[in-house]
Amino acid sequence: MRQRGGFTLIELLVVIAIIAILAAILFPVFAQAREKARQTTCATNIKQLLTAAMMYQQDYEDKFHRLLMGQRVLNNDPRGPDQAFGMEDALMPYVKNSGIFSCPSDNIPRNDCTTPEGIGFPISYSWTHYQSGQWADSATFGVCAYYADQDSRPLAVIGRPAETIVLYELWTTVSYSRHMAWWRWDNTNIANPSWPDAPNSFAFNWCGSGDARMTIGAHHRQTNFGFADGHVKAMPRRAIMHWPWDATAIQQRRRNLIHWNEEFKGN
Repeated sequence: MRQRGGFTLIELLVVIAIIAILAAILFPVFAQAREKARQTTCATNIKQLLTAAMMYQQDYEDKFHRLLMGQRVLNNDPRGPDQAFGMEDALMPYVKNSGIFSCPSDNIPRNDCTTPEGIGFPISYSWTHYQSGQWADSATFGVCAYYADQDSRPLAVIGRPAETIVLYELWTTVSYSRHMAWWRWDNTNIANPSWPDAPNSFAFNWCGSGDARMTIGAHHRQTNFGFADGHVKAMPRRAIMHWPWDATAIQQRRRNLIHWNEEFKGN
């Protein structure tokens, strides 16, 4: 009886084609699962930072920490002193873990204008900015103060903490521990449809011409947001406030999850 010695060429090609089809189906699934895991880790980081902020408030008259304490003092020594005392410095005593300041999906290179070792550690998160005055309802309606003549919002004045975003993902070349956690002066940038979602980004000048990148961090177009009551939620960032945020929206008190004032939590 004649025995078969192996596959024919056609059979081998069929097997290869089947494997290729399965790979094409499964690889995107694996990639999505991996990104979902990174998103979960990122949300856990934000949760820990929110807990640290609450502990900070207990020690500092119920107020949120500042974005910057003192002055920024830039230097070109990669092993030199911290160039700014930012939120990462204010909260570090409560977390004691530099790893939670970085999202595993944040792949934007940091640049200290010296050497790679000069960045300290990358920072992927930013707190919303507060500044009283003429921009209070149009741009600077967050919670954490930057300028020396301003003070961060106390938790007691935040309307509906469960509906007030205080922390979000901002991935940029200029956010690292030897400098400071970078921030947006204009909170509307966080929801602006013209701003890119990761992995897309825009360029700006930092150490040289067009050498820096910035984006709102995202995981399949979902950004992790931390709320004043301590919970974290992944949302499309365009859903966090009415758009456009203009004089009419302000007058009508349209819905704005970044605004600290309870008047903006309705329609």
